[in-house]
Amino acid sequence: MLLILVLNGILNFWNLGINGWANYFYSSAVQSGTQDLGSAFFGSSDWGNSITVDKPPLSLWVMEISTKMFGFTPIGILAPQAIMGVISTLLIYVIIRKNFSAIPALFAAAVFFTTPIVVLMSRYNNPDPLMLLLMLVSVHAVQHAIESNRLRYLILTGVAVGLAFMTKQLQGLLVLPSVSAAYLFWGNAAWSTRLKNSAISGAVMVFTGGFWMTVVDLIPAGVRPYVGGSQSNSMLELTLAYNGLDRIVGTDANPVANLIPEQFRQVDSDAGLTRLLNANYGQEIGWMLPAAIIGALLTAFGWKLLPRKGGARTLAFMAITWFLGTYLVLSFMGNQIHTYYTEALSAPLALTLGVASAIYVQHHQLFVVRAVAAAGILATAMCTWLILSSVVGWPEWLGNGIMLLGALGAALSVVRPPARWLEVGAASVAVVAMLAGPLLTSALNTALPQNGSNPVSGQLTKSPTSINRFLDDMKHGNPAWAYDVAFGQKPNTAILDRLTTASRTCLWAAATSASQTAARLQLEVARPVMPLGGFAGSDPSPTLQAFKDKVAGGQICYFLPQDEFLATQPKASTVAEISDWVKTHFQLEMVGGQGIYDLSKPIA
Repeated sequence: MLLILVLNGILNFWNLGINGWANYFYSSAVQSGTQDLGSAFFGSSDWGNSITVDKPPLSLWVMEISTKMFGFTPIGILAPQAIMGVISTLLIYVIIRKNFSAIPALFAAAVFFTTPIVVLMSRYNNPDPLMLLLMLVSVHAVQHAIESNRLRYLILTGVAVGLAFMTKQLQGLLVLPSVSAAYLFWGNAAWSTRLKNSAISGAVMVFTGGFWMTVVDLIPAGVRPYVGGSQSNSMLELTLAYNGLDRIVGTDANPVANLIPEQFRQVDSDAGLTRLLNANYGQEIGWMLPAAIIGALLTAFGWKLLPRKGGARTLAFMAITWFLGTYLVLSFMGNQIHTYYTEALSAPLALTLGVASAIYVQHHQLFVVRAVAAAGILATAMCTWLILSSVVGWPEWLGNGIMLLGALGAALSVVRPPARWLEVGAASVAVVAMLAGPLLTSALNTALPQNGSNPVSGQLTKSPTSINRFLDDMKHGNPAWAYDVAFGQKPNTAILDRLTTASRTCLWAAATSASQTAARLQLEVARPVMPLGGFAGSDPSPTLQAFKDKVAGGQICYFLPQDEFLATQPKASTVAEISDWVKTHFQLEMVGGQGIYDLSKPIA
């Protein structure tokens, strides 16, 4: 296990600085939190406290603590996620090892840490690694709660799930049905006690997850930042709509979805059981997905093969229900799915394969068990061949070689070997075939710089309509407005000099639309920059009148127009109204080829 953790650490930390500030949107919020405690509490994009990011600030707090200790640098921001990834791998091992032997525990840990989306996000500053770590903590806490019959472990479960909710809201609750049902079905106490303890744990979860958002909504809107991602300046709306039903159902009216060209949209196109195997998600999570489904079926139909005592069945239940629930949500959710959401599936997938491999280890003398294991090995080899064949950059022989190796491993697994060393050799061949594709792609992730809103794993796909291709087009400025939304407009030196030397009487050195652009400016000049309209420019913040008042009060020095981005916004949007007003009352100046308005010099 020590070797696995060392390899995991190498994957997560090697060349980590290549990602720079990674997601500028969150890095600038971390920067704000290090400058102002109020900004830290609210999770503000800028320390002028105009608007918050579109998530609760728990993951930001972790990064802010790190940067306070080690300095505000890209490594200081990214290191906590890399550490969380290693801890999550250890937890996968510990959870499986508690009820099964070391071999399936090691296999599950290896599956998890080599999954490309896990490595990608462990090297990034999105909140997903923290959410996943807390979900794993809840699973392990329930194991202890059932084994020891002590309430404190169930309270820990409530705290962990509540904090997962505070990290990424409703997505953090994907584990809740599994851990709740596991305790109710397998708890050792009387039913009345189990119900009472569950209620206590639930209350702790609600308090832990809901306290901060309740406080924010109770604070008068005039003395706090606008809640980014909401249309009514409400944390409750952000939770239930933007980070809730809008993500699951998706609508054509959603402003973020409408920024994506029609040929790249996922509405009524790829939702279904095979979604996670297509060109958008295959390199992230698809490698062992069929094997995990086969493993879940083996576990369900071979339920009697699991030990009755010791918590093995409890863990099997939590693993496969968490896995299948998350798989179905990701497969059928609407147009708000992002490729990195697939990290939520990585832990239950690894646990499911760990439980299934434990059944194989204990009952490999049964032909049906060997046959099902062979099917899983062969399915993984086929997926690896298909994924490697669907991208550019890998030699053709690599996919073919892994396919042949997997077929050999599957064939050797079906036949019961006459000697122990042949059995070990067959298992080794199978494991190498299963891990080769994801491990190579994860290693490639350490050499590819990732920035902006949607990092992606691996090579460029051959499909011309994949998200991978769309992001690559954006990086080359096609279309420019999309680059501004996803990556932020690259500021030129002359503009940076102007903002750096802006009057210190201004609270905001500048205001501009598209949060990534504002974030890049703020990170460069170390002065607050107001992101008009929040992440996608669609939030009604600030209102035109509020913006006028701030300009009149000398609080905003400059305005940077984003005309190509503005063309994607409704004419009646707040961002459009502010832009039109500025263009009418102030003089455009070109600085380094980029337009800028000095808001201290209105047109006479």
